[in-house]
Amino acid sequence: CLLDVVYFDGDVMEAGPFVLEELLDEAVGSLWGDHLEFEDGSPARFWGANLAAHALFVDDVAIEVHARRIAQLGFNLIRIHHHDSTRWVDPTVIDKSRSDSRHLDSKGLDRLDRWIAELKKQGVYIWLDLHVGRQLKRGDVDTPWGNLVGFEEFRRRESEIRGLVYFNEVVQDLMVEFNQNYLTHVNRYTRLAYKDDPSIMGLLLTNENDITHHFGSMFLPKARNPAHTAIFEMRAREFSRSTGHSLVETMETWSPGPSKIFLNDREHHLNAKLIGHLESLGIAIPIATTSMWGHNGLSSLPSLTEGSIIDAHSYGEAEALSRDPRSEANYLSWIGASQVVGMPLSVTEWNVPYPAVDRFTAPLYTASVAALQGWDALLIYNYSQTANLTGTGPVSRWSSFSDPALMGVMPAAALAFRRADVRQARRSYCLDLDREALYYQKVTAATSAALRTLAEQSRLSVCLPEVREHFWYRDRAPAEGVVRVGDLDRDFIPPGRHHVESDTGELRRDWREGIQTIDTPRTQAASGWLGGHEIALRDMKLALETPKAVISVSSVDGLPIRKSSHLLITAIAQSASPDGQLPLFSEPVRGVVRVAARAGLEVRPISKDGRPGRPLIGARDGSAYVIDFGLRPGTHWYLVRGL
Repeated sequence: CLLDVVYFDGDVMEAGPFVLEELLDEAVGSLWGDHLEFEDGSPARFWGANLAAHALFVDDVAIEVHARRIAQLGFNLIRIHHHDSTRWVDPTVIDKSRSDSRHLDSKGLDRLDRWIAELKKQGVYIWLDLHVGRQLKRGDVDTPWGNLVGFEEFRRRESEIRGLVYFNEVVQDLMVEFNQNYLTHVNRYTRLAYKDDPSIMGLLLTNENDITHHFGSMFLPKARNPAHTAIFEMRAREFSRSTGHSLVETMETWSPGPSKIFLNDREHHLNAKLIGHLESLGIAIPIATTSMWGHNGLSSLPSLTEGSIIDAHSYGEAEALSRDPRSEANYLSWIGASQVVGMPLSVTEWNVPYPAVDRFTAPLYTASVAALQGWDALLIYNYSQTANLTGTGPVSRWSSFSDPALMGVMPAAALAFRRADVRQARRSYCLDLDREALYYQKVTAATSAALRTLAEQSRLSVCLPEVREHFWYRDRAPAEGVVRVGDLDRDFIPPGRHHVESDTGELRRDWREGIQTIDTPRTQAASGWLGGHEIALRDMKLALETPKAVISVSSVDGLPIRKSSHLLITAIAQSASPDGQLPLFSEPVRGVVRVAARAGLEVRPISKDGRPGRPLIGARDGSAYVIDFGLRPGTHWYLVRGL
């Protein structure tokens, strides 16, 4: 079943929770609490996706169609990504005809302008990255701020600036110049500069770019970057003299200890420069410095707190529901390790990408745990990064727009998260790190049982210590009632259990069975190895033959399922391609679901063109509606609504 047309028609949308046009005149206002709010004090929850690379530079028709589809799938935030990746994307927002990388491309900007304008019409906010994949060119060497040192060292790395930028002030100045030109650019269609547009809700300074874990080794002699190694050694000596730390230990970038304190401080210098410039432009929206990604340790967190929001990236694999949190982390555990006390959290990249056969379990699992934890923004990577938005051509693991296993579950997931159907946890815990644990040990989701076992039970955050070397760190004490946890190895799951349950009683994951359930008044779902099990939730009972699937019942009108006059039922199993080409083919779900709901409703399957089919005859059985999925193959959704 190819999702070539959205399944929600305009009539459904008007009754649903997704229309947010009235909020687009209002910027996100709360920057220093532990969650995002609009300026009127209402909570700001974002369920989003990435638009990246070639997908940004398509024609007007594709932009208009997909902007509407994005909103109707339940997304209210889009991140513009790989806008500047000149090595492999053409065009970009950087003019590639020039001998330098300092001039913006009017044609590339026009496409971003159009996307932003069309998404804004649909009530969708925008997250802008400032640096992702910009490549330096020979013309960048001679600048108003002096000559760029070490240009050949950038060239050996395909002219990418990640890592090296932290010890190259001219490159930092080039970044400031780009940010100035990019954010003061006036959108041709909205007639607003990006910096003044209330639909722009967040910024990322530099994508996946840290020296505390990933790129610190670039300054060691064996990396053959002598110009930058010389600057690195000079800064290390200054730090060693001013702090009393051993110079040798300060320069051991691979090792816990003084090096992690030093590298956080170097990240601070870039952050301060870029954020100071943004503030001079009047920017007052959430700013993330870079991201927790690729299994960073918690020692990467201090410099990230200089922004107003922490950002995380995490990718999962098949069988995430079967991971035992006592002994192993899954992709949500790594996100949980990124929440700093007193700060909001965005996840601008998450996915369990194709070809993971059970990726259909990921959207509701991610949305439910995110709602439990009070995370602020979740964006799948990607909606698309290909220019071909027709649903034909090769399957791409980074273009999910035509994947029923992911997109088919997104409306149910959006309802569960954006509407807070899943309640935030009752209890809150803070992993209380002292100086020794943070900088002199390697603490990650993989090494801490406390992190893993709390992530699906109660609200979890990380408390960072103040250290004398980081004058710039702003202490954030946990709120009253937050329980401090000093034992990193503590197991918070009662002995003998093989399931983890939220303290609200609404979420439960049995890792031995590989099943997660969500049981709330307005969203009820079961995911995983459901075949052969009879599962009963408060208003839903199901018995499936299909070995692995996700079944959900969502109230569309906002009333409890039992009282609702408008329900959406989602039933999805694996989707695959026999030849690596689109469209993807979906495994039929076989089995029966019973939904207790008010009398007088009719059940209609939704066809692949998004239109309701004929009502099912005899669907009402006593106080419940009974849907036998095997009788209507070829659909993933059913509407149960008033006549």
